[in-house]
Amino acid sequence: MSRLSFDIYSCVHTYYKPSSCTKCADVCPVDGVVSLENEKVQLNLENCVSCGACVGVCPTESFSLNGFNPREFFDKFVDREWDFISCKLNVPCLSAIDSQYLIALALKREEDIVLDIGHCESCFIGKLLDRIKQITDEANYVLQQLELPYRIKLENIKYQQENKQQSSRRAFLKGFTKTTASLAFWAVAQALPITEEQQEVERDYKNIVEEKVMPEKRKVLIESLKESQLDFEGKYLDVDKISFTSQKWIEWEKCTNCFICYNICPTGALSGGSDRLEILFKPSMCIKCRICHEVCPEQCLHLDEKLSIEDFVYGTKTLAKHIMIPCAECMVPFSYKNDGDYICPRCKKLDEEVRELLGL
Repeated sequence: MSRLSFDIYSCVHTYYKPSSCTKCADVCPVDGVVSLENEKVQLNLENCVSCGACVGVCPTESFSLNGFNPREFFDKFVDREWDFISCKLNVPCLSAIDSQYLIALALKREEDIVLDIGHCESCFIGKLLDRIKQITDEANYVLQQLELPYRIKLENIKYQQENKQQSSRRAFLKGFTKTTASLAFWAVAQALPITEEQQEVERDYKNIVEEKVMPEKRKVLIESLKESQLDFEGKYLDVDKISFTSQKWIEWEKCTNCFICYNICPTGALSGGSDRLEILFKPSMCIKCRICHEVCPEQCLHLDEKLSIEDFVYGTKTLAKHIMIPCAECMVPFSYKNDGDYICPRCKKLDEEVRELLGL
């Protein structure tokens, strides 16, 4: 039985249904387990192999795997409970760990982090080695830009954990009893009555404007960078080479301060300032989901080429400042562009349509 769970209220498709994000479906090694139908994530857990690849790739951590908590794994590895990462030792699959955790591990332990890929070639899944190499390359790129000597290394260790159940009949029987009890529970689970608390949760909908998602892996990375006390001045990341954050700029002349981009931002990386007359951006909270770009009615929001690491850790960038004045025609406030035009874009467009209709 699958151990995988999915929190639909954290998914970017809840914030913006037509979102172009398909990372979970793209990374899943088994066809048909994770798919997008009617712009909504659908799960067929019957064939799920519980590899955790979707857990690692999801930008908002909507997926979770019972029995494996990435943050708990991170804390144990920092405490040197293990010397390397292996699917036979401490993770369901190496793809279940995001590059942000790998960067943070190297920062915390101040040494190379070794991933055991010795079982990848013979793995019955067999499709996740490219994903493992991708997160390794991304983590190493960031470590290189930080001018650190540590790297994420792929090694053919082929670790094998001793199978104690084979030598212990008691352990086998104990495990068998637990499995039988679990199967019996899930066989009758659908017939169990729903409690009032469960009904209340099902009726409780998410307010996407007020309730934002801050991934645990981002908290870990930012904390590790701050605690490292590195000098970030003059160090940059190419936005095209990282998948987990970005830097942005706005064509101010086009921006109407419609509020859509920061109202819909899943993490709150975009905000409207105290008086909603500014558009502020914090790269430390951005997950590069691109929803803000997709919903912008004026298509005036763009990715910058480079991101200062100092800005990523500490910075807040002002993308636009607005002066709102009432339209001379309809009296509805609009963003004045210091161009002497006191009529809002909507009234100007209406005027153009009327003139065209009348042939004026």
